[in-house]
Amino acid sequence: VLDLPGDGLAGMEALMRWHHPVRGVVAPVDGIPWAESCGLIASLGQFVLQEACQAFEKMQRVLGPEAPPSVSVNLSRAQLREPGLVESVRDALRLANMEPFQLVLEVTESLAAQDALVQSTLQDLRAMGIALSLDDFGTGYSSLACLHELPVHSVKIDRSFVNLLDKSEYHRVLIEATLRVAATLKLGTVAEGIETEAQALQMAAMGCQKAQGHWIAKPLPVNELVSWIQAR
Repeated sequence: VLDLPGDGLAGMEALMRWHHPVRGVVAPVDGIPWAESCGLIASLGQFVLQEACQAFEKMQRVLGPEAPPSVSVNLSRAQLREPGLVESVRDALRLANMEPFQLVLEVTESLAAQDALVQSTLQDLRAMGIALSLDDFGTGYSSLACLHELPVHSVKIDRSFVNLLDKSEYHRVLIEATLRVAATLKLGTVAEGIETEAQALQMAAMGCQKAQGHWIAKPLPVNELVSWIQAR
């Protein structure tokens, strides 16, 4: 994740890839529904959280001040309903010697707007000092008018909107409206799926604060990411 404008390293996001011995790399769009149907998604989510925090701690040791200042991890619906989630997050931070503000937990807008149990869990995480990010904004059923009701610190504009930036006036206007509302609410903004320099420049000109996508870097294992950062 890079700052806009410019290219300062603003953070990194942990992405899950399952390397199956027969099927090869299984993408989350296939693997996550399988894990949910088998009842393994909460355990898998906890594993990803711990691995991401350990990777972050390693990068802090190796890269020092050049290391990403934060790591983002997605939360699933099952995790948000786990009674021990807050303690699990606290344990993962302690084991990795991380401060709460160094962890960003991402939830989709459809999850963030759910019932009182989910809202209470998010409020508890926020009270710990953890940053909460609204992922894939624009693809769910929430409206801009509801954004102020969600206990989040930042909004991620979905890649489907960014990809249509040059082709659809409708999507461009929606992005502009989202950025204006976020600025009014003092929420951070991140553009997902940046594929070209032109998209990065356009999003920066519209006032988006951060960007991520394949134009910046494709998903990398930790050691390769360290090398990529050092090469910059």
